[in-house]
Amino acid sequence: MKPEAVIFDMDDVLCRYDLGKRLRVLSRISGKTPRDIRTAIWDSGFEDDADSGGYLDPDHYLREFGRRIGHPLTREDWVAARRDAMQPWPDMLELAKRVGEQARTAIYTNNGPLTKATINDLFPHLTDVFKEHYYSFEFGTKKPDPVSFRKLMERMAMEPSRCWFIDDKRSNVTGARMAGLRGHHFRSYQQLLPEVRELGFDA
Repeated sequence: MKPEAVIFDMDDVLCRYDLGKRLRVLSRISGKTPRDIRTAIWDSGFEDDADSGGYLDPDHYLREFGRRIGHPLTREDWVAARRDAMQPWPDMLELAKRVGEQARTAIYTNNGPLTKATINDLFPHLTDVFKEHYYSFEFGTKKPDPVSFRKLMERMAMEPSRCWFIDDKRSNVTGARMAGLRGHHFRSYQQLLPEVRELGFDA
């Protein structure tokens, strides 16, 4: 059965996300080492907490980010580092655009409030293709928790069985399937395209 909605992950599906590059940019801005920044933000659980709804206000999140690395950041600083770490994949964006002409499409990404607030600056190609964006912090839990997918379905007013979810992390696809969605573990455009066509899309 052809899906009525196709939901794409963002990082490493629609763009390459390079955390190392982001850390190096943050290091130049703050004067802190990439290792120390990673320890303060990613290894500490802060970013996971933000993705899970621990910070609902983007300015609160930004202040805490700066406090943890020991250097106050402007929104422009944070955006510059995040944006430089993202390399859009034109073939995937074009595929999503073609699918979007035949079904409802959306992105669902594990990210916090500042990503949502600045997505037009971070990834303008994304907003050209997708009108619906959903972020895990809005649901109080993140992928791969099946609860996050159930809340997504409620927000979209969709039956899970009519949705197809695409993510580069196998665990996230498993979580989606546990919530009743169909799923594809993304590895490359070349491997995704045949399944897109098998499901009835002209692509």
